[in-house]
Amino acid sequence: MNVSPAVSAALIAGALVALTPAPTPASAASTVTHEASRWPQWQAYRERFIQQDGRVIEHSQQSRTTSEGQAYALFHALVANDRAMFARLLDWTVKNLAQGDLSRHLPAWLWGRRDDGSWGVIDANAASDADMWLAWTLVEAGERWRIDHYRQLGERLLRLIERKETTRLPELGAMLLPGPRGFHPDEHHWKLNPSYLPLQLMRRFARVGNAGLWDEIAANTVTLIERASADGIVPDWVIYRDDGTLRADDKSPRGEIGYDAIRVYLWAGMLPPTEPLRSRLLRLLNRNCGDRLVASAGDAPGIRIALAPLMKTTGNHQCLSRLVRMVDHAWRDGLLGDPARYYDQNLSMFALAWLEKRFAFKADGGLWIGDHETR
Repeated sequence: MNVSPAVSAALIAGALVALTPAPTPASAASTVTHEASRWPQWQAYRERFIQQDGRVIEHSQQSRTTSEGQAYALFHALVANDRAMFARLLDWTVKNLAQGDLSRHLPAWLWGRRDDGSWGVIDANAASDADMWLAWTLVEAGERWRIDHYRQLGERLLRLIERKETTRLPELGAMLLPGPRGFHPDEHHWKLNPSYLPLQLMRRFARVGNAGLWDEIAANTVTLIERASADGIVPDWVIYRDDGTLRADDKSPRGEIGYDAIRVYLWAGMLPPTEPLRSRLLRLLNRNCGDRLVASAGDAPGIRIALAPLMKTTGNHQCLSRLVRMVDHAWRDGLLGDPARYYDQNLSMFALAWLEKRFAFKADGGLWIGDHETR
């Protein structure tokens, strides 16, 4: 069925109204700076999940804290222009996860209550997805707020990532490992996570870091996703073999999109139209023709709404509206789900803030926020 531009715009606008926990006064034609106080979901998230000192708490996971949680919260604080909370989040991260110096130490991925009852680092290994979002967000915060310390810290962290968390795989080339240790169990195998590889971030890193490395990893990422999703669904984790073959990790769910893999679809849906690999990646991810893809999202509201940018980008307004209806009942006090879970909120904040045009990614991987662009 052909849909006129006017009807398409109405479908999208209607979906956005239903998706938004609280209505925004901005029209699609106007440009508005969204300060922290004007983003209700961020305010609700702050109150529910962030301590006053800047620690992000996963209440459903024994009140643990992860480097991923800190990195995502820093991104949301940047989009919200919440400088005070950004500073507290960063301070807690540096002091508690990076031994006081993020320019010299990759952050530990897991912090929480130890077996002896004390609180602190539980697993000192790093998670490269969190490290990438931390480095990227610090560079962008430095540019937006003209704070050299943030930009320089982000660039130094990027150097650590390049040195400690990248490798070269036989029959593929440069690739990002999920962390510095534990993902090359023997000489023939590597364990990889496709959701750790947002192309947007790599484009920005190519401008402030090792351009050849990140451009190669970007191209290899699409190849990895193509090989990993032969059955139509990207797995959470894959096992790569030195002959170039790979398979889904045994722990990855079958027939539905997992909590890790959903981010592959989310990051792809938010790619700028100028991204050279965008068309190829969207074709790979949208092979399930919308309805089947939505059905594979399962019951988790965060996974469902994380598909919305992909549906909008590929013009699948019918599925976008279906996603809206599937989660519309799940809002409670400005948060998604009952109980509201940390990870669902993060997926939905990325998706909804992008749909509401609070932020976008530029061609070079930089960040556009409201009426302000980082340079």
